Amino acid sequence: MVENRKVSSKSKRVSKVLTNILIFIIVLGFWSVVISYGYTYAKNYIDTSINNVRHENAMNIEELKDQVKLLSDSIKVLNDTIDNTDTTISSTTDVQKRIDDKLEKLDAKLKELEKSLSILKGAP
Repeated sequence: MVENRKVSSKSKRVSKVLTNILIFIIVLGFWSVVISYGYTYAKNYIDTSINNVRHENAMNIEELKDQVKLLSDSIKVLNDTIDNTDTTISSTTDVQKRIDDKLEKLDAKLKELEKSLSILKGAP
């Protein structure tokens, strides 16, 4: 009977060890599945977030390109306006100079006519 107890006791220990190993394998498998699912979920979430940010950045870049083009066109129009204004100012200055020259000539002629008039008044 002692032998029977030893075998029975050994059998119980082996059974306990096998049960513990089985529980360990099941727990290890469960945690492997949880970690794998968590990794896959996190990777998909991050990839989706990155794609959303890229898409938003692409839209923002297009908007910025449009704004830069509008700004560039506005600057071109302003430069053209400044050039036209400069030409107009130069033309106005030239016209003013010509008017002043003609006024000086007319003033000189008026003085000549006054002299002639005074000579005519002095003649009998």
